[in-house]
Amino acid sequence: MRGSGRDTTDRTRAGDDELGLDAPITRRDFVHVTAAGLAGLALVGCRDPDAAEGGASVGAGPGARGATEALPDGWYGYGGVGDYASSHGNTPEVVRVAHALSDGGLEAAIAGATETGEHYDLVIVGAGIAGLSAAHHFRRLHPRGRCLVLENHPIFGGEAKRNEFEVDGARIAGPQGSNDFSVPPATGDPDDYFSALGIPREFEYAPWDEEAEGVRVPFDNFSYMHWVEDRFSVGHFFDGPGSGEGRWVRDLWGRGLSRTPWPEALRAEILRWRGESALGHRPLGESSDGVPRWLDRITMREYYEGVLSLPPEVTSYVDPILASIIGLGCDAISAWWGWHFALPGFGAPSRYDGITFHSFPGGNAGIARHFVKRLIPAAIRGSTEFEEVIYGTVDFAELDRAGRPVRMRLGSTVVRVEHAGVRAESERVRVTYMRAGRPYVVQADGVVMAAGGWMNRHVLRDLPASHRRAYGEFRHAAVLVVNVALTNWRFLHRLGLAACLWSEGLGFSCNIRRPMWIGDRRPPFHPDRPIVLTFYIPLHRPDLPASEQGIAGRTELLTTSFRGYERQIREQMVRLFGAAGFDPRSDIAGIVLNRWGHAYVAPGPGFFFGRDGEPAPSDVVRTPFGRIAIGHSELRGHQNWTGAAAEGRRALELLLQ
Repeated sequence: MRGSGRDTTDRTRAGDDELGLDAPITRRDFVHVTAAGLAGLALVGCRDPDAAEGGASVGAGPGARGATEALPDGWYGYGGVGDYASSHGNTPEVVRVAHALSDGGLEAAIAGATETGEHYDLVIVGAGIAGLSAAHHFRRLHPRGRCLVLENHPIFGGEAKRNEFEVDGARIAGPQGSNDFSVPPATGDPDDYFSALGIPREFEYAPWDEEAEGVRVPFDNFSYMHWVEDRFSVGHFFDGPGSGEGRWVRDLWGRGLSRTPWPEALRAEILRWRGESALGHRPLGESSDGVPRWLDRITMREYYEGVLSLPPEVTSYVDPILASIIGLGCDAISAWWGWHFALPGFGAPSRYDGITFHSFPGGNAGIARHFVKRLIPAAIRGSTEFEEVIYGTVDFAELDRAGRPVRMRLGSTVVRVEHAGVRAESERVRVTYMRAGRPYVVQADGVVMAAGGWMNRHVLRDLPASHRRAYGEFRHAAVLVVNVALTNWRFLHRLGLAACLWSEGLGFSCNIRRPMWIGDRRPPFHPDRPIVLTFYIPLHRPDLPASEQGIAGRTELLTTSFRGYERQIREQMVRLFGAAGFDPRSDIAGIVLNRWGHAYVAPGPGFFFGRDGEPAPSDVVRTPFGRIAIGHSELRGHQNWTGAAAEGRRALELLLQ
C-alpha cells in the first residue's frame, strides 16, 4: 500500500551517465540567472511563516531536516520558455522576504519605507484567482473606482500558472499547480465567469492517433487518481522482490483486485471499504439533513480504522490521494472531507458522475489570463478571442500603467497592512510592500487580503485577537509539482498506460494529458512525439504529528537542490518504465520544478463546522475588520479556482458594504 511517498528499500543508485544527469537538456540554464536572488538568503533560525507566534523554526520537529545557511546551489532550476519562465513555484526572492518578515528582519526597512503618494479606492494583496476575482467584481460594482493589485511573484496567477517547453519544434505545456475545471452551466449570474470573461464551454482535443488507440488519455492531471479512474488507462505499479523488479496492473478495480499481490484477507477488507457508508454509523441526535457534521469531529484515520474497523493498509492507500487534493493524509484531515470528496467508505452521492474534467494548456493559467484580459486588455497582446487570450504574449509594461482604473504591480511583496490611526475611526489603510529590495507605502480606502494566512498573520498589524486565534487553527502543507518534457511517450504506449500510480519512491502518481487544440496551436499527440509528463508530489509525513508535517515538507522543499530532485525523478522513472524501453538520456528533454510551500490549508477536525461550541476558524477570518477584508481559497478548506473566485468576490462585496 502507499505510505509517506519515500523509498525505504535498499537499491544501488544508478550513475549520472546512466540516468542522463550529464545529458545536455535544458534544465540548469536558469541557475546563474537566479544567483542574485539566492545571495544572502540566510535561513538558519528563520521561523516558518506558518508557525504560530513563538513557534518552531524551520526544520523543527523529529525527522525534519534543519535548514542550511542558504538555499542549495542551483535550487531554483530551469523555468521553461515564455512569459512564465522566471516564475515557477515560489521564487527565491519570495522565500527570502517571507522568512525575513516572519523572523522580524524587515522592521528597520519597513520603518524607512518611501511614501509613493498614491491613494487608491481599493488595494488587493495577491494576484491569484481570488485577487483577480476581487478586482473583477470591483470593476463590476464600482466602475469609476481606482484599484491596485500587488503581487509578489514575477507574473499573475498564483498557483494557476504554466510551464512551457519547446521540444523538437513543438510547444508543449504543463500546470504549475491549479489545473482542472468542469464546465458550469450558463446562468448569467455574477459568478458565471465563463460568460462574463468570454471563456468557451466547448473544447477541441487532439484526435486519437491510430497508434494511440487503446490508450485512453485523461484531459486533466487529477481526476484519474480516483474519481474517474475507470474512464482512462490507469496502471498501478507493484514492487517485486528484487531491485527494479515489479509489475503493472491495469483495471485494478474492474478485476476485483485479482492481479494484486495483496493477501486475500486484505482484498476482502479493501472491497468492504468501497461499499461502506457513513449513514449507517450516524450518532444518535445527529441532524438528519444529510450532512454528517459529526465527521468533522474526527480524522479520516479515526473514521476508517476506528468507526469502520478497516486495516491501516486502507488508510495508507488513501493518504497520498487525499494529500494531493487537500494537503495532508488521513491522520491529519477531518473525516468530513472524505464525505465531501465522495471517497470510498462514506457512501456519499458522487458529485462527479457525468462530469468531464478539462485542463487548459498549462492548467488554470487559462482562467487567470481571461481575468487579466478583461481587467487590463492591453496586458495580453491580441484580441479577446480564446486563442489569443491563452497564447498572447504578456505586455508587462501595460500592467502598471498610470491612469488605468486597475493597475497590477508585480514583484511586490506586501509586508505590512494597518489602518492609519484608530481602526474603528480610520478612513484609510496603509500598505507597505517590498520591491527590488526597497520598501514603499501606498494608501487605500479599503484592502482585500487575497493572500494566504501564513502571510496575513504577520502582515496584518492590527489583526483582531479573534482572527489571530482562528489563524492558529490553520495548518498549511507543501507540494512539489514536476513537469517533465518528453521527446516521446512510446514507453507508456507499450504499457498501454496514460496515468500511473505506485506506492514506493518519490511521489505516487504521474500522467500525460490529451492536448487541447486551440485555433492554430495544435500540439502533437503521437507516441513518438513530445508531450509533458506531470507529477503531483504531496509532502505529507504520517510519521510526524500533524502540527509538524507542514513544516517538515517545507523544509524538504527548501533544502533539496534541483539536482537532488532531478536524480530522484530520473531514478523513479527508470524504476517504473525502464522495462518498457524508457531511456532517461534520450527521452527527457527538460524538467521544471514548482515548489509550493503553502499549497494547501490541510483542514483538521473542526475546521469546517467548528468545535466546542466555537465558530469555525474560517468563519472568524471571513469577518471584515475596519476597512480590511480577507478572501482566499484556503477559507474553503479545499483550495480550487471556483472557491478562490467566490472568496475574492465575498471579501470585496463585504468591504463595499
